[in-house]
Amino acid sequence: MAREPSTCTHSSMDIQIQNDNLVMTSIQQNEIASSSDSLNDPPPSFAESQMQKYLEQNTTGIHRIQIPEASEVPIDEKTLKTTSTPSRTPNLSNSWEFAGWGSRKTYLINDLQINYPDPSKSNHVLLGQWRATSISGNDLVASVLYTIGICTTVSGKFAPLSLLIVSIIIYPFKGIMSEVGTALPLNGGAYNCLLNTSSKWFAAIAAAISLLDYVATAVVSAATASSYLSGTLNLSDSVTFWLTIGVIVLFAGIVALGLRESSTVAFVIFIFHCLTLTLLMIACLIQWIKQGNSVLIENWKDSGSGNPLLDIFNGICLGLLGITGFEASNNYIEDQKPGVFPKTMRNMWVLVVIFNAPISFLSTAIMPLSTFKVHQNDIISTLGDYAAGNWLKIFVTVDAVIVLGAGVLTAFVGVSGLIYRMACDHILPQFLRNRNRFTKTYHWIILSFLIFCITLFVIVSGNITSLSGMFVVAFLSDLCMFAIGNIFLKYKRGRLYRPIRVSSGIAVLGLACILVALIGNIILDPSIAGYFAIYFGVLFTIMMIMMNRVWFLKTIFYYLDKTVTLHKYGLDAVIIRLIQNLKQQPVVFFTKTDELHILNKAILYVKNSESTGYLKLIHIYERDEDVSMAIENM
Repeated sequence: MAREPSTCTHSSMDIQIQNDNLVMTSIQQNEIASSSDSLNDPPPSFAESQMQKYLEQNTTGIHRIQIPEASEVPIDEKTLKTTSTPSRTPNLSNSWEFAGWGSRKTYLINDLQINYPDPSKSNHVLLGQWRATSISGNDLVASVLYTIGICTTVSGKFAPLSLLIVSIIIYPFKGIMSEVGTALPLNGGAYNCLLNTSSKWFAAIAAAISLLDYVATAVVSAATASSYLSGTLNLSDSVTFWLTIGVIVLFAGIVALGLRESSTVAFVIFIFHCLTLTLLMIACLIQWIKQGNSVLIENWKDSGSGNPLLDIFNGICLGLLGITGFEASNNYIEDQKPGVFPKTMRNMWVLVVIFNAPISFLSTAIMPLSTFKVHQNDIISTLGDYAAGNWLKIFVTVDAVIVLGAGVLTAFVGVSGLIYRMACDHILPQFLRNRNRFTKTYHWIILSFLIFCITLFVIVSGNITSLSGMFVVAFLSDLCMFAIGNIFLKYKRGRLYRPIRVSSGIAVLGLACILVALIGNIILDPSIAGYFAIYFGVLFTIMMIMMNRVWFLKTIFYYLDKTVTLHKYGLDAVIIRLIQNLKQQPVVFFTKTDELHILNKAILYVKNSESTGYLKLIHIYERDEDVSMAIENM
């Protein structure tokens, strides 16, 4: 077997081939000079590189032609094809960045036999629709525990109507996200979609928003679990504050020890939580029948803010918190069986319709509105107390702690995969990919995420309302990225097969609805925009620095080159070595055509989005006559 190694920025491809008459041609553009000792040596001329190409094309068999190092070729300085513009750096010539004229390598591989992996022999079991639904469904259905109290506090008697409208608003996203997922069935959610349909910096925006969504998920879940426990055990506010931090640290430790989320465990928790909510609804219905409509009538006498439309709108804005988790299924789509993802999205929408608005209505039928303000953070366990007494309150509290704890665990596991993917794409530092040699977990990712979660909780002083506001802003921003990605997908990757399509009008309508709700949440509590901006700014700045490292290093070199310190301590060689190492990271592009505009797009993408100067164009063909002259002459 002979093959060209294919290390790629976005993915790696392993091809096992043995057969007759298969030739793999790889054109390596912009190969970096590896030695800093020859920085000022002139590179080979274009004519000399063409001679190497001629020798290569007239050699048969399996071979690898190496272009001599620049220092080995006796060239007159006149042969250097470079600009007449003086170098910006007085101690280096313009030629130090010369990458070489490139090379062309041909491999002849005999006895072709493609060995496809047998899926039946794989140890990796793909998820069916209910197990796939349970993982993201735990986050989705758990959101009832902290949404109804907040929503009813701002919208009063109109809370059930607000939550019903929320279920209608989210319906288009069932199709929007299904189209994105079936067209690009790769983990990463909105980040993956925008990475394949737009620029890398725009995809980085989606990545930063997704990270904040995970941070908010972990913190809100931990804080709500502590509030339910505190409400049952009558703990003080300070104890609840430290208990929340303890919950976050506990689950960080669980993930760091290598204990990951199991689909079976997630499914059991999901079923238990759904049964608990069903039991609660039945108990509320029985209590409503017993006591009559007196509480409901009294609640409807409440005037609220005096503006019913404003109350309903505010309820919708915060009620969207009740569908958090709807976006999570995209992040593990590769682990789902073919055709399962659209069913997962359908199941989650049905769960929203079944639980959110009905539980809200039943709660206003048996509890006075004043109770919602007092027990805003543990309203569902309080509802259990009103419906059937202390035993149901304790039962609901246990269920809440379990399912919300699972939400914290899901956040840590999910963010580990997302940050690892971003580090592979060179959007985040590479040290995050380091694994603990004992537990095989990404300890730097877990530690970084833990610090982000704790600092956010401390900054808002443990205020769940502020945390929920930031959560809903991050979640709605993520939904906006999905809608934008869907619109881009139709234009940029319209030929990609997907069994589900929605019209552009539906995508635009969904985007408009979410944007209005996003603006409404910021108006409702402007402080959450400040928290969101701080964390988003930090993450996005780190990503921009990572994507523009070569530019930053060149800028640093330019200014330090004017001082003696740079040369006295050898900092110049260190900076140049860093730049060369970054530009030596290869990017692979497989091409089946010689159309120059397509190749030009690939080169421009790498130039604009990657730090490297090393691009491999790979073309595979069976017969010599299948190769066009354009590719042959490269």
